Amino acid sequence: MKEISNMIIIPRDEESVVDAEIFMNNLEADESIQVTGTRYEEEDGLYIKLNVEDREYLILVYPRKVEIPPFMRLGHHFTEEELERIQAVKSGLSVKMDFNENYQVCFHDQIRIVNALIPDMLAVMDVPSEKILSGDWIRLAAKSKVSPAPRYLFTVQAVSGEGGEVWLHTHGLKRCGMYELEMLYSDEEMYNNHYRIIENMAYRMIESERPIEPGDPVYIGRVGDYTLMTTAVDWREAIGFFPEGAMGGEDDRDEYHSEDTYVMMCYLTPDDLDNKKYTPIQAFDDEIKDNPMYYFSTQETDRMSRLARERIDYLKKGFELEDSLATVKIGLVMDKEHWDGDDPMQNREHIWFEVKDIKDDCLVAELSQDPYYIAGIKKGDVRTYSFDQITDWSVYTKEKCIGPDDAYLL
Repeated sequence: MKEISNMIIIPRDEESVVDAEIFMNNLEADESIQVTGTRYEEEDGLYIKLNVEDREYLILVYPRKVEIPPFMRLGHHFTEEELERIQAVKSGLSVKMDFNENYQVCFHDQIRIVNALIPDMLAVMDVPSEKILSGDWIRLAAKSKVSPAPRYLFTVQAVSGEGGEVWLHTHGLKRCGMYELEMLYSDEEMYNNHYRIIENMAYRMIESERPIEPGDPVYIGRVGDYTLMTTAVDWREAIGFFPEGAMGGEDDRDEYHSEDTYVMMCYLTPDDLDNKKYTPIQAFDDEIKDNPMYYFSTQETDRMSRLARERIDYLKKGFELEDSLATVKIGLVMDKEHWDGDDPMQNREHIWFEVKDIKDDCLVAELSQDPYYIAGIKKGDVRTYSFDQITDWSVYTKEKCIGPDDAYLL
């Protein structure tokens, strides 16, 4: 069952959300958005037909009381003062829209729309993913030419039970017309590892050009000597693979968690795939603990690279901070004997370096690890690289690690 994507703007000035003239003037002043029609329906609110670049949407906007449910998690860092101000707000603005098949673009466009309506916001409640997003992050993302990471479309929620059992399940994928994902019978030791697995399968579902149906194989990475071939199984069938009384049974589910939700399982062999023989992910727990390698799609690698380069000025700012450590990931062409195909840009090893100096159009960096597929370069080597070769970066301060996605913190 597909859901509407609902974002609730938490404003700095509550008058800006109850006075339609204010937020409509804001919207029409944004040059990247063209309003093509409006209609008001007393039972619903204000319908606005608009274009973001050449993409057409019909959104529903209406003032509403702000109540932050206890299950809403903080998607970004907030100071105590910011949280107090957010919790004091009584009136917000609900902005609803339907997503088409280009989910990341739709999400980015909704971010741009809410930012245009109320530029001076404190935060946004993204209802489908059950996250509170920083107003500073919204403003930065709205100006970007690069879509936010796929993880913003969903949240993986962990519910703990007696004896350390953990039930993981996603929220947010239904707005993309997909089923939600679950992981049953995790525990306090493994749930972070299982979180990564469920997150990576959600990425594959979002990026796929065709719907990934339950039972389809999804190749998300390597664990030990095995390719991790995951799939989705209806929870009513999957619960039989786990001990009686495991969390996620019928007694633990409300209506929302009973429909369009599937448990992640895996196929151990190609024969298992042919015979639809499922095995719990826990069969790989020992290998998962030992440095698994998850696949990044070309699409996601390209998105990360473009965002890293777009926000290079924030890397420069972080590098200049006292007691900070700046690192960059550089995409270097592998030695030709390791190529798969003929395109050098598709045959790169992405390696982390410590930044030693940043110039106008390049940086000096020291290799932090030995490469696997490139001879003639080793850990400790210091070389100069152009900004075009950067595929990611991080700034480590005393308090936190900051990357391109949360560069607003700098």
